[in-house]
Amino acid sequence: MRRVRGLATVAVVLGVVVGLAYLSLYLRWPVERPLAYWPVNDRTLGVLVGDSPNLGCAVVRVDESPDAVTIHAQCWERVVPVPQTADLQAYEMQVTLQAPLGSRRVYDGSGNPGALCPSQYPDCTIPS
Repeated sequence: MRRVRGLATVAVVLGVVVGLAYLSLYLRWPVERPLAYWPVNDRTLGVLVGDSPNLGCAVVRVDESPDAVTIHAQCWERVVPVPQTADLQAYEMQVTLQAPLGSRRVYDGSGNPGALCPSQYPDCTIPS
């Protein structure tokens, strides 16, 4: 009887570990990404970020001050990395500002300067 209980405990623990490992392949968390941008008009910016295909990216917040605009563009990354192609997917978005951009600088959510593009995507280079 004791042996059966021991084997059952090992089977349950092993099942939980395997289940958590399998589930972790699908768990994702948001990661700030570097961005490139271009003015669409005085209050709208086109934004470009790059990441792995099929994971998805979005602008989650825009912070504006009199001298800067900080765009928090986040992409979903897997908690447990899995082998995948080295392809870079371009995610193009638009941001509407509360005040005209003017001479304000644009930063990504990590505080790095955004790359100003001469024109809209696809003539814009995705920062790495």
